[in-house]
Amino acid sequence: MTLSTIAGGGAANHLWGGRFSAAPDEVMRAINLTDVDIRLAAQDVRGSMAHAEMLAACGIITAADNAAIQKGLVQIAQEISDSKFNYRPEHEDIHMNIEVRLRELIGDAAGRLHTARSRNDQVVTSFRLWLIDAIAELQTGLRELQKTLVAQAEQHIETILPGLTHQQPAQPVSFAHHLMAYVEMLSRDAGRFADCAARVNESPLGAAALAD
Repeated sequence: MTLSTIAGGGAANHLWGGRFSAAPDEVMRAINLTDVDIRLAAQDVRGSMAHAEMLAACGIITAADNAAIQKGLVQIAQEISDSKFNYRPEHEDIHMNIEVRLRELIGDAAGRLHTARSRNDQVVTSFRLWLIDAIAELQTGLRELQKTLVAQAEQHIETILPGLTHQQPAQPVSFAHHLMAYVEMLSRDAGRFADCAARVNESPLGAAALAD
């Protein structure tokens, strides 16, 4: 399966520590908190929407629950897009923040979204979706840069500059030819990004907690 097919405040819900009778030291809590993964917010919502559709298609959750989940996630996606999503550090990461917000919006049905999905494969899925989006953006930028270089090269076919070897003038070369060398280098970079995208575009969902 590939990833290209995926298109009231609750109390803090810790993901671990069920066997402990006391809370960890504050310094450990601080170490565990991060806001770096806020960048995965939109991808996390997309992955969750696809996961809910799968659960409904397999008869694991009801169509009504799926509809509620989809509606809630659409609202959350809009809040994220509008920079109005209220990220609360006490919920540890963006994935838990989204889950808490979904529960605020739709109630108990939100809890059924996590059926048949571990936190680990959820996080890896969000990260892979983010990489796919980032690579696509980089590829677009590379193409635009190549077009700009080609346009400049067309204007400088007769512009001559000294070609160097060992930092010494060696022979005259066309500035257009020099620019096109960079176009070719960027083509190699684009190929590497395309290969990376193909490798990333594999769904880890179903790997569960420790086989990602």
